[in-house]
Amino acid sequence: MPAPVDHESRRRQIARIATDIISRVGLDAVTMRQIAAEAGFSTTIVTHYFASKRELLLYTYRSSALDAQRRVDEVLARDPADLQGSIEALLPLDPAQLGEWKVYFAFWQMALVDADFAAEQRAQAENARAILQRVLEARVAAGRTRIVPDEVDTAARRLLVQVLGIAIHSLFDATDWSGDGQKAYLAKELAALGY
Repeated sequence: MPAPVDHESRRRQIARIATDIISRVGLDAVTMRQIAAEAGFSTTIVTHYFASKRELLLYTYRSSALDAQRRVDEVLARDPADLQGSIEALLPLDPAQLGEWKVYFAFWQMALVDADFAAEQRAQAENARAILQRVLEARVAAGRTRIVPDEVDTAARRLLVQVLGIAIHSLFDATDWSGDGQKAYLAKELAALGY
């Protein structure tokens, strides 16, 4: 009798392979056959878990966001006011996180023309902003920032824009925007802003 398969685990495995392929060749070049080949499965097995390429891509998009959320949650479990750490958990500091960002950016094109992907993008951006807002609120409550409660929403939005800007630069200039470069820039910005 074959061993039982954890279906959600298999779906995540396929999504990780899709993330890797998308980060290498882009969204348009990815095929179900290529994903199956790199997973060591038949195309039939992949289509058993995902009825269409679109379904697989949407799952992959969400899966990347969940990976980032888990990293942030680990940081905030240690210190709910760790702004530097929570932002670092979102940034493309290593090859795996850089791959996630390549996926995010690839999917933005789809979000421009597909309502489901657009809704997902809005939800992910809102979630990131909400995380930053909660961390800033914790910093205000702990007296670890110069900002006041009325400025928290604006500060969270400003930080979200910073995260996006840093990520974009890291994709195109790995020398100046290496993981260490991103951390150093972020530390200087947070200090200058009094966050």
